[in-house]
Amino acid sequence: MLTIKNLSARIGDKQILNNINIELDRGKCLLVTGQNGAGKSTLLHAIMGRPDIITTGDIHLDNLELHNIECHERSQAGVFMAHQSPPTIDGVNTMTLFKEIHKVQNIVGTTGELIKLTKSLFNCIGLPEGWEKRPFNNGASGGERKKNELAQVALLKNKTKLLLLDEPDSGLEQSSRQKIIDLIQETKNQNGCVLLVTHDKELQELYKDNQLDLSNA
Repeated sequence: MLTIKNLSARIGDKQILNNINIELDRGKCLLVTGQNGAGKSTLLHAIMGRPDIITTGDIHLDNLELHNIECHERSQAGVFMAHQSPPTIDGVNTMTLFKEIHKVQNIVGTTGELIKLTKSLFNCIGLPEGWEKRPFNNGASGGERKKNELAQVALLKNKTKLLLLDEPDSGLEQSSRQKIIDLIQETKNQNGCVLLVTHDKELQELYKDNQLDLSNA
């Protein structure tokens, strides 16, 4: 279960979130809505532990106090964030990064099995042939970056306890929406929980029964 009590967040002198409270059971998805500037992305980044966001309050994932550990420790504990604008990492081969994720997350399997799985994920999600050999997101379109991140979600689906999705549909063609829905469902089936920020009306409709409107927070 994700439990957030009285979470406030600021960046520099700008206060963005004030006393946010959330209780989200495993196997559930929470739709986070609100007007531009309401703090939707900030909420996800605060949960992930972005260093420049100053927070007060408590964030617990089951019995683990996330607010007391660093960003990389939250990742190792099963928190994964898919960014609104995925970064480029110059000089780092995509497959090399996936191997490092495989190692750090203690995913069972040989390097050969990982390479085969990764190629299959890239093919399934519609990334070009040979994507695994390219520098990470170098020269990629916005949609390709999103697909690359969704492939990471798929790779870690058995390890993810809390999935943070910040506009995962942005830059993707309509046909890719189902892949997002499938990944959310797979995370829920693995007893994980999901926070979803999206402007996609169909996705909002699917998860409207459990939502947090930050405009009213």
